[in-house]
Amino acid sequence: MKLPTVSKLVMVGSFIAVIGVFLPWYNDIDKYGFGDMFLGISGPLYLAGIIVLLSGIASFSMIAFRLFDKPVPKLPLKENQFYVFSSSVSLTMLVLSISVFFHNSFGVSLVDKSIGVGLYLGLFGSGIVMLGAIIALRNREISFDVEGNLEPLIDVNEEHRKTQPLDEAMKVKSAVQDSIDEFTSHAERDSTQSADTKDIQS
Repeated sequence: MKLPTVSKLVMVGSFIAVIGVFLPWYNDIDKYGFGDMFLGISGPLYLAGIIVLLSGIASFSMIAFRLFDKPVPKLPLKENQFYVFSSSVSLTMLVLSISVFFHNSFGVSLVDKSIGVGLYLGLFGSGIVMLGAIIALRNREISFDVEGNLEPLIDVNEEHRKTQPLDEAMKVKSAVQDSIDEFTSHAERDSTQSADTKDIQS
């Protein structure tokens, strides 16, 4: 199945966000080797990393279901709205983590604090997911869960059924008219022959 561009954006962005959870988010190790380094799923803010992970997996799975023609679970939101929601939650968790990491009362080395590559990937991936979803909403693209069916403007079978009796009636009418014309022609011919016979006898 060929995916539209916005679906590719959502799929790539969610994959990047999931990968970022397993990479370093925060580092405050000084030149002497003292300090801490946390992955997205470790440290005091591991719940934020798990939320980002679950949001990324959910968005990625939705596209994967479509890609492999599998039934998609029903959602309380439209699909594009779900992507906006999941990416918003991820971005909120990432920004919250940054604010905590750089708080003065957090960490060992207050001078050597830095954001890890995993958090950057999380921000980038979640931003791509939101971008793709917003583009889809603005362009009003048809989502995967379109309610209702697209009906043809003209039902060919129904029109054929309607016109078929008319065709049959026209055929019958034509046959009757031909019979009448033939009968009239024969009658006129017989009348002419009778008149000619009488003239000869006279």
